[in-house]
Amino acid sequence: MASEVRIGIIGCARILNAHLRGFKTLQENGYGDLFRITALCARKEEDAHRFRVRGEGPGPRPAPVDAPNDPLNAPHSYIGDLHPDQETEVFTDYREMLEKGSVDAVCILTGHDNHHSIAIDAMRAGKHVSVEKPMAISVKAAQRMCEVADETGKVLSIDENVNFNPATWASHWAVDEGFIGAVQMVYRGVIGFRNSRPDLVAARTPWRQSKLGAGGGVAIDLGVHLFNGVRTICGPIQSVQAVWRTLESTRVLMADDDSEVVDQFENQVDDAFFTNFEFENGAIGHMAVSRSARGIQIGVPGGTNVWGTQGAISDGQLFDEDGVSEDVEERFRHEAPQERLEQVMPNGLTDAFALENLNWLQAIRDGTPVQMTGEEGTIDLALSYAILESGLIGRAVTLEEMLRGDVDGYQQEINEYYQL
Repeated sequence: MASEVRIGIIGCARILNAHLRGFKTLQENGYGDLFRITALCARKEEDAHRFRVRGEGPGPRPAPVDAPNDPLNAPHSYIGDLHPDQETEVFTDYREMLEKGSVDAVCILTGHDNHHSIAIDAMRAGKHVSVEKPMAISVKAAQRMCEVADETGKVLSIDENVNFNPATWASHWAVDEGFIGAVQMVYRGVIGFRNSRPDLVAARTPWRQSKLGAGGGVAIDLGVHLFNGVRTICGPIQSVQAVWRTLESTRVLMADDDSEVVDQFENQVDDAFFTNFEFENGAIGHMAVSRSARGIQIGVPGGTNVWGTQGAISDGQLFDEDGVSEDVEERFRHEAPQERLEQVMPNGLTDAFALENLNWLQAIRDGTPVQMTGEEGTIDLALSYAILESGLIGRAVTLEEMLRGDVDGYQQEINEYYQL
């Protein structure tokens, strides 16, 4: 294979903009010779043309979430701006792209329901794969992806941007260096979103309200982010005990200008959970999240708050026992070994989407391990599904039970439907 990896994008929805911004960042920082995005695939051809060449297809979609810095709200981008010298191929069937497209690897940005089937087909067709989080519709589906990656020898990387955020690894370094002593407790949460309507379709994507389309609600869509960050910083989690609810049974889709309701959908998934979890070292944690809350939004200050036997980390600050604080990322930049800094922020890069794609591309080119392996993505997914499984049976569920498939009552319907 040539050093330039030819990438086919499967799924032309809003998160593609964050990835294109990341690829542009790679170009601007000397990594443009690693890749070329040669093909786009979307079930509706006009969706592919929306991203192909500036001025060619439909205009940009409205911002899907009321959170300016959310990756889903990244500015609209075009393949033509990245590669103005090419005619990007367009497909409406990913199988045709795999068979006929000029691609060595695929980036899967579709809904949760077909991550596993597309990834498996792609690897068996000889293509390397990166796939958006959560990596699959169920734990069994994720495990099957890992099995096929092993069988084919193809690179499988999970696009978990939390794991490529330098702030995550700065906090990991601080914990690993013992600056707060042994981890004792973790606490984080947010109840309600900024928009005053708690019954909006999540991110303007109705499939997120379907159990067979999304798997779960906030427990899955956000849980993988939360668990990945917490365990990256603090270490392995061994068990989860949770309660969850579907608070809004019907969700509405608004017009692009938010002037009126244009459709409504049954909400089949959770939109609130409270979970306690225990680390292998005996530390305890709590997370509370809801997409549905009327009247006021409340967030736990400090983001991921970590307390240890000698200090704490909160809101990007490292606190000693006396409450004196300093910026944890700044200390990381000044004190961590240069080799470690280059691993976390190669060439000074800090954009998580650029970093995750760079890591994937270098693994393809050089044969080096990927940072977010399928096994890591499976753990995040298993812990997230443990929220739903635990709430269903009313007891704590261990990670090992989830990985062995001993507890899968919530997922049975999903696995049967997809013949997993």
